[in-house]
Amino acid sequence: MDIGVIAKRYAKALLSYAVENKVEETVYQQCQTFIRNYQQLEQLRAVLSDPLLDAKSVAKVICQACGDKPSSPGKESVMQKFAALVVSHHRESIMPFIAHAYVSLYHELKHISFGHLTTAVPVSKEIADKLQKWIQSRAPKGEKINFDTEVNPDLLGGFIFQIDDLRLDASLASQFEKIKKQFIDKNKRIV
Repeated sequence: MDIGVIAKRYAKALLSYAVENKVEETVYQQCQTFIRNYQQLEQLRAVLSDPLLDAKSVAKVICQACGDKPSSPGKESVMQKFAALVVSHHRESIMPFIAHAYVSLYHELKHISFGHLTTAVPVSKEIADKLQKWIQSRAPKGEKINFDTEVNPDLLGGFIFQIDDLRLDASLASQFEKIKKQFIDKNKRIV
């Protein structure tokens, strides 16, 4: 069983249904809430992996972990319907993968990319803003770039910039590592 393929299929179905009902943003927020709660709450992980719990209780826990508000009888939310579907097919254990897949599909749908700059020393707000504007100006029309920065003194100097799957590593630490590998390779041949 390929969990990634199954999770993506469920996520596509959820996104399609959410778009149809014009609640894709709400479901996006709920999936992010679920991911945070899943990472932080051991009890949630235990519930999703416990085969002895009844389906209704597990679906309710999934909705609570998503931050979904209880609705009146006969008027279920998209997440309540989806949680019931997931549990009825015994897929509650892959719900975290489904939530991650939904978030990725939502980003694709809304043309959202993420840029991340890691430097050895803090970057001023002015420089970070200029970099974000520069990146946004080179992005395809309609593409939204979310940008954040991080300080990692282990880089020694330089920076690492990543946007989606593209990574530019101009850090001193990686340059030193390359030199070290070259030196070791060269000396192995000599000995």
